[in-house]
Amino acid sequence: MIPKGLYSLRLPHYWKFVLLGLLVASSVVLFFECYWQAQSSESQEISLGSTEKVEGVDEVDVDSAPNLDITTTISTSPANPTNLAANLHTKNDTANLTVNLVMATLFNDDISWTENIQIPNLNIIRYVSDDMDAEYHPPVPIKGHEALIYHTYMHDFYDDLPDITIFTHADDTSWHVDAVLNSSMAFSLSHLDLEQVLLRQYFNLRVVWAVGCPDWINTTKGPGDSTKAEEPYMYEAFRENFNTTPPEILGGPCCSQFAATRDAIRRHPQSQYRRSMDWLMLTDWTDYISGRVWEHMWAWLFKEEAVDCAVEWKTYCTMYHICFGSESRNRVNNLEKERKRLKRDGVLGELMGLLRGQNNQERLDEIDAIMAAELENALEIGRNEVARANVLSDLYGS
Repeated sequence: MIPKGLYSLRLPHYWKFVLLGLLVASSVVLFFECYWQAQSSESQEISLGSTEKVEGVDEVDVDSAPNLDITTTISTSPANPTNLAANLHTKNDTANLTVNLVMATLFNDDISWTENIQIPNLNIIRYVSDDMDAEYHPPVPIKGHEALIYHTYMHDFYDDLPDITIFTHADDTSWHVDAVLNSSMAFSLSHLDLEQVLLRQYFNLRVVWAVGCPDWINTTKGPGDSTKAEEPYMYEAFRENFNTTPPEILGGPCCSQFAATRDAIRRHPQSQYRRSMDWLMLTDWTDYISGRVWEHMWAWLFKEEAVDCAVEWKTYCTMYHICFGSESRNRVNNLEKERKRLKRDGVLGELMGLLRGQNNQERLDEIDAIMAAELENALEIGRNEVARANVLSDLYGS
């Protein structure tokens, strides 16, 4: 008699269950893959915002900015974006600026990457949180994350501030730095328009809205109402540091890396920074919470604004001279969503991709190459004054 069906095959007994399990697992993976794809269309780590056409950006004639055909497989590695053409800080109007880079570090952190920052007259001041013998250190070790270091600097250097102070963590590459900025702080600072920093007085180095904008913190929420660790502490933190009733909503890109001018820091008396130093040292909150609450208060400190959420694509163009046209913004957004999905799917996604004849890692490499080419193209457009002039006036209107 001819066997009929899988359960009639002459296999060891347990194989019947293995095959059934594989079929069930495949169905579950396919279900969640469809679900994740649907979810990724609603939220994303990188967004270049509105895609309406901006006069002068797509139409600008830049000979060295080729039209990218994303249907062509890119087999060669694109040029390192860090080495892309002219340094933006060699203008006569910014060459004489004084700039301090204040870094919140630990003793074992490697900050050699700062040698790649292309800013004239850059003076690096490294604070070491866990070494009280270091030249620069906070009053007490490992307290308030980077916030205590930043306030210590602003208090101690109050009478000897440079034109601009840039505040960062110890790492060059981390998720705190936007993917559009090559995920590199050295790249970001080398392309930062210092003239625009002077004009705006305070600028959050992170642009992307994810984890911060537009209404990330509600200061009225208590422990039972919030899923964000620091949110229930925000009302008290704000009141204690500023001696005023906090606004209900606070919003702004995370993660405590920014630039501030001398005037922005001196809009408060020196005693303000002493007040916040004392609060950070005396609070019985954890180092994590006491530092984390300050991520949402820098814009209020320097601008007295509760929500500081500029239009992303305009900000990249204005502040970093990375100017994506409308078609390029759509392309980059879609590619980033695809990249996130492929990375999130992990091993199971790789297996399912192989079953469909797709190598996920090869696709990820291809996406990285296309994104790098898009970035190079955006930098070329950003070097053109006419293209930038159309978006310089207002970072907040879409």
